[in-house]
Amino acid sequence: MPIALQAFTTPANTQVITDTAAAPGTLPTPAVLTTPSTPLIDGNDAYIWSPNNASGQIVTFRSIFNVPLPVVSLILPISVNYAFAGNQTVTVTATLEALNVLGIVVLTVPLFADSNGGNPQNVEIASGDALIAVALLATTARITVDAIAIAPVTLPYTPPNTGRYLGEITVQTII
Repeated sequence: MPIALQAFTTPANTQVITDTAAAPGTLPTPAVLTTPSTPLIDGNDAYIWSPNNASGQIVTFRSIFNVPLPVVSLILPISVNYAFAGNQTVTVTATLEALNVLGIVVLTVPLFADSNGGNPQNVEIASGDALIAVALLATTARITVDAIAIAPVTLPYTPPNTGRYLGEITVQTII
């Protein structure tokens, strides 16, 4: 199956939507790049985190990826793989929405839920498949990945160990 989209989480496509270290009224905000780290995902070490930093902090990221769809009447199978890592527990869920030419959601499908088990050297791969009825005049598939990531507990030591999170999405279709 050909690749329709391959992309990483970046400050451009990922927002921090909840953060236990954020001041009230400051969210959502774009994620920020952290110090490059391992494990690498397809050679990439550009991990992201919240602009805030605290020991044991819990952050929810929302990444949105858009995949153009052909404008034809058919059933389009889509396969989605999501590789992700963090330096503590990361749990991800994803949904696929089919949008028509006006940007109206005409279909919503849950794709996957997974966790890396808290292993900082583990790259976990979540996957899901969907059939999209393109006859609904869907022109775009929007995949939203929500990731809840936890920073290591480092108190009473300073500075706190910044959390980190990195994800890569690969979407394949038959067209």
